[in-house]
Amino acid sequence: MNFKSSRLATAVVLLPILYLLIQYLPPGFFFLFAAAVILRVQYEFYLLVFQNREKVPIFTGLGLGFLFSWSYYRADLFWGGGSGPAVVTLSLMAVLIVTLFSFRDIKTTLTHSAAVFLGIVYISGFLSHLILLRQMAQGSALILFLLLIVWAGDAAAYYVGRSMGRHKLYPEVSPNKTIEGAIGGLFGSFLGTLAAQFTFLPIFKGVDFILIPLLVGGMGQLGDLAESMMKRSAGVKDSSALIPAHGGLFDKLDSVAFAAPVLYYYLFWVKG
Repeated sequence: MNFKSSRLATAVVLLPILYLLIQYLPPGFFFLFAAAVILRVQYEFYLLVFQNREKVPIFTGLGLGFLFSWSYYRADLFWGGGSGPAVVTLSLMAVLIVTLFSFRDIKTTLTHSAAVFLGIVYISGFLSHLILLRQMAQGSALILFLLLIVWAGDAAAYYVGRSMGRHKLYPEVSPNKTIEGAIGGLFGSFLGTLAAQFTFLPIFKGVDFILIPLLVGGMGQLGDLAESMMKRSAGVKDSSALIPAHGGLFDKLDSVAFAAPVLYYYLFWVKG
């Protein structure tokens, strides 16, 4: 089986399972499912930094990342109740205190403590917006829509870039991406928005068909570039080999991490 066939076979097996989990899990179980996925992504992020798998900083970050996700699940208690800033503040304090009493090389304490906190805010903080989306009206459909426009954009960017790409987008970060592919990706997100409107999520009007592909799809592409930047910095191609022919969960959700908050706040602020 060649590489493309392996990717397709993996997707055919995993996508129906993912659909059932998103669509039918009760809220508490969906939170646990989302938290487990987020912890795995966060773990793969930490392996880019702590390539010797240092347990103390990694498990400190994962523990505080779970607290972050729980604060989103109980946003009424934390963020709505005025305790949200405490989650951020106390998490940073905890990271610094743990680093203070556990470092092996004082020259790495600044970068390592910053990386641990970045993993909490970037991975858990960004991806936990999936939990907030699930709590909105038609929440399951909104998450499926998010995945549709992000992955449709990824696929369109890939195929348009391979067939028509002539101008490099950002070779220092991702040598194979092209401007033509990026434009094709936005068009793929536009088609995904149209498909959702005429099938399972008829809530969009007029300017939504322009703003959502540009904002959500565009931020998804920037999320992909951001992960590529970090992987090149760490000298790795994939964040892990967890998903056959696809790489790690971080590789699959890098775009979602940037797109989920943008979609949530677009719906919250613009759509009401």
